[in-house]
Amino acid sequence: MITIILALHFMGFMPLDTTVTFLYVIGVVMIIAEFGVVSFGILAFNGLVALFAAYSLQVGQVLLFGIPVDWNIVFGIGFVEYACIISGVSVHMWLRNLRTDTGTEGMIGARAIVLDWSGKKGQVRIDGEIWKASSLHRLDLVPNDEVTIEAVEKLRLIVRA
Repeated sequence: MITIILALHFMGFMPLDTTVTFLYVIGVVMIIAEFGVVSFGILAFNGLVALFAAYSLQVGQVLLFGIPVDWNIVFGIGFVEYACIISGVSVHMWLRNLRTDTGTEGMIGARAIVLDWSGKKGQVRIDGEIWKASSLHRLDLVPNDEVTIEAVEKLRLIVRA
């Protein structure tokens, strides 16, 4: 956001006083937002960069601790941050679509071995653990048959042949 405002100003689309006002407001809002949003300091850092850019434009000198800083450094910081945000969002979207491997959600569709079965109820083994199991229909199963887990209800597996 900061780099877009600065780019609009340097290309001549936004006057100096409007640019400085926007940067001050965005800087303060980002610093305040850091208290409510867990961003590990990214919002506060961007807020400080916005305040620095606004002050530098207002004064006419770009000095950081008395050292002259070129605007290319500010744009470089903005580019690196955009790249980090885009890569973080894309990794998040990729991880969000992965199938769950743990918990009851990871058990659905898995195969279990029958240990004991009588009518609609019995015991099965999955990943070395013995579970109570039941079926919606009567099944003729013998030990060592394989069944597929359809659902998990509390501590009981619903299976099908």
